[in-house]
Amino acid sequence: MYNRYSTKKSEVTNVQGKVVAYIERTYSNPLMRLLDIMTDGAMFADYRITDANHKLVVEANQVRTFIKRRQYYITYHSSEGTSKIHLVDKKIMDLGEKTDFEYQGKTYLLNKPLMDWGKIIMDGKPLAEWKETLSIPAKANFKLLDPAFTEHELLLLGIFHAYLHAPK
Repeated sequence: MYNRYSTKKSEVTNVQGKVVAYIERTYSNPLMRLLDIMTDGAMFADYRITDANHKLVVEANQVRTFIKRRQYYITYHSSEGTSKIHLVDKKIMDLGEKTDFEYQGKTYLLNKPLMDWGKIIMDGKPLAEWKETLSIPAKANFKLLDPAFTEHELLLLGIFHAYLHAPK
């Protein structure tokens, strides 16, 4: 069975099986973790992604509000400094997943139709794809499509993970 509220680090491996990063679920305090355990991991979705050397790269924090749509703040630590990205659910009805976000003055679209690969697109060009398996243990396939974004690969992975893997 899949433990949705585990704080154990999960390895991110490349096609050769080499660990390239780690993803872990985080809680700001023990009460939040207890509430999440009681709701089978459905309430909180904060994540931390570190590189293979355990250096912090991405922090994804869910905005906890009952009035607005699902939202996340992504903090990205790169060689260029620290950036913040705000993701807001923009889908109409409950079919697939769709949002856009700003990063370095450009607009990116994240779109995941039902039963298809999720894509992050900039200026009509796909940058990366993501698709979770439906089998247990849960796994996701991530493909970087544009080599120009290799330096920001963990950012794209973090956005996919926070937005598509987190409980809705």
